[in-house]
Amino acid sequence: SIFLPAAGNRLGSSLRYAGSYGYYWSSTLYASGTSLAYTLGFRSDLHDVYWLSRYVGRSVRPVSD
Repeated sequence: SIFLPAAGNRLGSSLRYAGSYGYYWSSTLYASGTSLAYTLGFRSDLHDVYWLSRYVGRSVRPVSD
């Protein structure tokens, strides 16, 4: 298992949705040579994986075996 806090995200210098939403980057690009990557978004009642521009501030949760 893994614990992912609802850390919110950053838009410019503003922290948004902390405590309500969690947003985390994966290491997988949407397509080679693009600025898009897959991300996980969640709140208490739903979750989704989608692609987004890597210029948006999201958390990274390092994991090792």
